[in-house]
Amino acid sequence: MPYTLKPDQGLDVDAETTPYLDSLVDTGDRWTLNFGPQHPATHTTLRLVLQLDGERIARCTPHIGYLHSGFEKLAEVMDYNQYVTITSRTNYLSPLSNNMAWHGAVEKLFGIDLTPRCKVLRTIMAELARIQDHLLCVGAAALDLGAFTGFLYAFNPREKIYDICDYIAGQRFHPDWTRVGGLMMDLPDEDVFRVMVKEFINDDLITAIGDLEKLVERNRIFMDRTQGVGTISKEDAINWSLSGPLARASGVRRDLRKDEPYLCYADNWDGNGAKAVEFDVPIATDGDCYCRFLVRIEEIKQSVRIIDQLIDR
Repeated sequence: MPYTLKPDQGLDVDAETTPYLDSLVDTGDRWTLNFGPQHPATHTTLRLVLQLDGERIARCTPHIGYLHSGFEKLAEVMDYNQYVTITSRTNYLSPLSNNMAWHGAVEKLFGIDLTPRCKVLRTIMAELARIQDHLLCVGAAALDLGAFTGFLYAFNPREKIYDICDYIAGQRFHPDWTRVGGLMMDLPDEDVFRVMVKEFINDDLITAIGDLEKLVERNRIFMDRTQGVGTISKEDAINWSLSGPLARASGVRRDLRKDEPYLCYADNWDGNGAKAVEFDVPIATDGDCYCRFLVRIEEIKQSVRIIDQLIDR
């Protein structure tokens, strides 16, 4: 059913706009920086008014409303399979994760059970998507701190994942691979797919992660600029509804694959008593930028562990 904005929803159409600020204003002890709304580092249109104490962000005031994609409205005129193309664009860093979340929800509502083969393929690609996302995060973190080589170490293996997506779906960037109850098509050649994945996780990825760890993980400059920076306590992480590696870096022991298992993360996923894939959930306690970096690196290793258990099935 189409939705409308009701007058009593608290939207103040006569509210004054935020006053314009120069890019950098000296307010005494702190500098006020007008960041955005158009800036190469934001990847979208978002304005942030930052108060800086040296390199430390002491306060941040976000101003949203510069961009609305209308994803919900688009869903009203699409069927369950057509909408998968929109889910890819909600996070283009790991679009397959969004595809599977969308169709997983639809399948749960309809009570549709997937075939064991489909579950294996979805789980493998879900972990590759996780690796894809984490590689961008750790690579961008290194780049922002001046470690350009670390950025290259992280981004080179991402290209291999794009090649795998291209092979299974015919598209590198937005595979749109899932369908309600299955996939858009079976693998063109199972042996070729297996070789591509094995070469990626056993050669390209392991080498890249090893090089990245040696370059930045114990680097004194990297540690000084990430340890104790952007600290989020466990309580704040819960109260602010953080999830994923952000929450786990603050000590929140939550992972949907363990807490509400699905696909091959659940026992008896094949209907014949198969055990769930084994993996550990990395947890840190300090909740700073350094911990978030380490958690993502360890999660990449755990994803490799999961793929190793499934790739020969």
